[in-house]
Amino acid sequence: MATSETNSGSSEDKGTGGLRPFPLLMAGGDVLVVISIFLLGYWIRHEVLADVLFRWFGMDPGFRLSLWNYFVSGAVMGVIEVMMLQAFGVYRQHYGLAHIEEMAWILRSSFIAVVVTFAFTFATRQLYFSRFVLLFALPASSVSVAVWHWIVHRLYRTVARRSGRTVKVAIYGTGPLARDVGRFMETKASIPYEIVGMIPGYDEEDPTGDAVTRENLFDWLRQRSVTELILADPRAPKEHVADLIYRCEEHGFSYKLVADVFALVRLTTRITHMGGTTMIESVPSPLSGPRRIPKRIMDLVLSGVLIVLLSPLLALISLAIILDTGFPVLYRQTRLGKNNARFTLLKFRSMRKGADKERDTLEDLNEASGPLFKMKDDPRITRVGRAIRRFSLDELAQIFNVISGKMSLVGPRPPLPGEVQRYSQRHLKRLQVLPGITGVWQISGRSNLNFDEMIKLDLYYVDNWSIWMDLSILLLTVPAVLTARGAY
Repeated sequence: MATSETNSGSSEDKGTGGLRPFPLLMAGGDVLVVISIFLLGYWIRHEVLADVLFRWFGMDPGFRLSLWNYFVSGAVMGVIEVMMLQAFGVYRQHYGLAHIEEMAWILRSSFIAVVVTFAFTFATRQLYFSRFVLLFALPASSVSVAVWHWIVHRLYRTVARRSGRTVKVAIYGTGPLARDVGRFMETKASIPYEIVGMIPGYDEEDPTGDAVTRENLFDWLRQRSVTELILADPRAPKEHVADLIYRCEEHGFSYKLVADVFALVRLTTRITHMGGTTMIESVPSPLSGPRRIPKRIMDLVLSGVLIVLLSPLLALISLAIILDTGFPVLYRQTRLGKNNARFTLLKFRSMRKGADKERDTLEDLNEASGPLFKMKDDPRITRVGRAIRRFSLDELAQIFNVISGKMSLVGPRPPLPGEVQRYSQRHLKRLQVLPGITGVWQISGRSNLNFDEMIKLDLYYVDNWSIWMDLSILLLTVPAVLTARGAY
């Protein structure tokens, strides 16, 4: 989405003028959270683990710095983290996939802050500063800061709605693209948007009877205290859109222009400028070339750790399946992976034997859109199957697909060959990377998403991948699985 705003200030500033202290509240809270994590790490290291480390490793508990040293170092890390978050725009931006992108920037900032704090302790000759506290601070502060931001965002939206200080916007267009943008802005954006109306676009009929015309459009917006107009009619001629933009600027309204041209391309693209002319150019995918190496290393290391930690659970699931419906324990299915390559996907069996042969008889009961097949009350699911599917435990067998290199821990959902036959050229872009056990779709609603929503999320991941995004998705998968949101 390309954004342009008038000189009268952003719509967020104008619509929530009385709520500007919230970024300061968030930043101040971030410093306090990081200091608290440092003090907690100090207590764990020097109180809870002191005797264990002395008995096992002979580490003298007497060699330690004072609590004040850790307080100062925690304050240093907190200030550095806030500076990084400010530099990355976390306190002022609203993201394309709010919680995922914000979590990724928090992880980046925490990592930089830990490195700088380590350098600070070394430069100030704090020779007995516990490395455990620094290692503990990286994941603990990342998660804690993210939770704090979530609380502030919720508080921000609640106060804005109850006080009538939402950012009032109108959407020009009533098609699927306009509805998708409006739904995201009202339900998932970090800014408390309020959609006051959807205005019929170019050659669109007006179902409301408001009879909004070119002549009375801006009077209509003023009467409803709208501060921003979202131009989301991809069928409108260029001259018509240009006229709306000029008039927004003339009347002092901010606007956003939905750039639907990206729906036409299969390659990763970016906006560039040459001689004052704005262009869209194709660029290598973030997961091309040597950038795949750190992702593969992370997959192997984390998969190995997960197999060791989860081996008792994997054995318990296997035993439960055998006692319930007998062998086989694993279900094998042909899926398509990177570059349309076929592979055998593994799952713990959650349906009765021969369930694949019954699918055609249930096609009329399909509750999913597009080529997907989903049923909330699928009669083929076993008792144990229903339990393990609720918390996505049937997917754990795919860790072995990750180790074999056919899948990744994070990536698009692996499609069936029959689904891909119904893909458009644009949809095929999601097959440019390895499929994943979890992904943006997993933490954004899972089975509650329709086909188009799932594809859109997967394509966003392909175009915007980073190792920090993968780590944020893995962290956010835990609450998504535990709450069983969208699982059936």
